Amino acid sequence: MTKLVFSDELLSERKGTDMEACKKDVRSRQRWVVDTPPYDKFIDKIYRFLTGGSADSAVRTETVEDFLLKSCSTGHLSRTFHTDLPRSFVASENVLFEGWPIKKNGPPAFEKLFPGAGGIISFSRVGFDSGLDEAIVSASYVCGGLCGEGWSYILKKRQGKWEVASKRMVWVS
Repeated sequence: MTKLVFSDELLSERKGTDMEACKKDVRSRQRWVVDTPPYDKFIDKIYRFLTGGSADSAVRTETVEDFLLKSCSTGHLSRTFHTDLPRSFVASENVLFEGWPIKKNGPPAFEKLFPGAGGIISFSRVGFDSGLDEAIVSASYVCGGLCGEGWSYILKKRQGKWEVASKRMVWVS
């Protein structure tokens, strides 16, 4: 891969539903473990401290609520981030991949428009806790009609650096 292609639109769960229905739908699909890890006795905390681990799948309620609010709103991806490869931004709903029915006078296939790119990368807004020490973000990668996957990531700040604490596949095609 020699080029990155990002969706101009943020991933959003809001598709004609009201905010509360959207939040309920996202919450039911994500199934996060909230706040207290399943094994949170003193000895478990010592083990996590010594191994540098945490209750990876546990996430604070306030982080979830912020993510739900943000993932149920629409918007555009910021273009101010750095990548090591050249990048482009597209409206992904206007892109067709080879193998899809392409109209004779329609736009060329993704592979011809973006040689060297494997697919379209999309991100959601990021939900944070109040201390900005924990975050949730969704990402997807679409590389054709039956090619792609979507993930949800829980990030935690450790010693001043963001690390992926856990990830969960939300969908695959």
